[in-house]
Amino acid sequence: MAIRIVTDSVSDLPASVALAHGITVVPIYVVVGDETYADDEHFDADQFYSRLVDHSSLPTTSQPTTADFLAVYRRLLDDGDQIVSIHVSSGLSRTFNSATQARASLGDAAEIEIVDSQLAGGAQALLSIDAAKWAGEMPDYWEVARRARRSIRNYHEFVAVDTLKYLAKGGRTGKAQALLGGALQVKPILGIRNGEIHPVQRPRTRKRAIARIVELVRELAPIRQLHVSYTTGKADAIAVRDELADLVGPDGIIESRFGPVLGTHLGPNTIGVGVAKTSTAYEA
Repeated sequence: MAIRIVTDSVSDLPASVALAHGITVVPIYVVVGDETYADDEHFDADQFYSRLVDHSSLPTTSQPTTADFLAVYRRLLDDGDQIVSIHVSSGLSRTFNSATQARASLGDAAEIEIVDSQLAGGAQALLSIDAAKWAGEMPDYWEVARRARRSIRNYHEFVAVDTLKYLAKGGRTGKAQALLGGALQVKPILGIRNGEIHPVQRPRTRKRAIARIVELVRELAPIRQLHVSYTTGKADAIAVRDELADLVGPDGIIESRFGPVLGTHLGPNTIGVGVAKTSTAYEA
């Protein structure tokens, strides 16, 4: 018997990293025109972002179904495993609800804990990775879930977007709604606090936004691990990675591309950095 971690594709967890830690990733759906795609490693990111820029109609996203989660949970339970299922903030998606409904349908005997990460993107990925490590150290799944919930405040996400129009079209601006009036004049940096999107800074240029993200991450030191993502503009993401490498060492940074779910709402020329701060006593 093992404790297995399940998350969703909003984490943008690279397939190789998920495999290495035994994490199962449940894909969220993206609807482009008349076609529905699963957000997984088979999705053509270059084609998607080209279409996102060139078409006036914005793709839509949809959470995994209860049946999707049931299929994953039953497979793992049939193997004799316990499950800790960690998902994107319930304030941003109904994915948590689908997972909770699947858990309820399996009855009280099912050894599953559902965790609302109150996060998204790289921060969610880093929490899931840490939970997989804790799963190898703790005897019971509920202890892993308890530590995950108590540790959420140690994870942060900073995202520099080129424009807020994609978030606005998708209805995901959250507390950043106040920035919309000046959205054309700034390159906003956003974060997630208490499960909602919040404005962090209002740099005037992309260059300053990228530099400010680096500064914000450094202010959180000591740091254990980082997750750097981009939609388009890979060179800038590499520059951010290199600027931060001294904080965690060469093996302490995970690199990925924002998948179509977050990409739909963030738009092109977006860079994100997820941060896992050094553990503290309140996690125990």
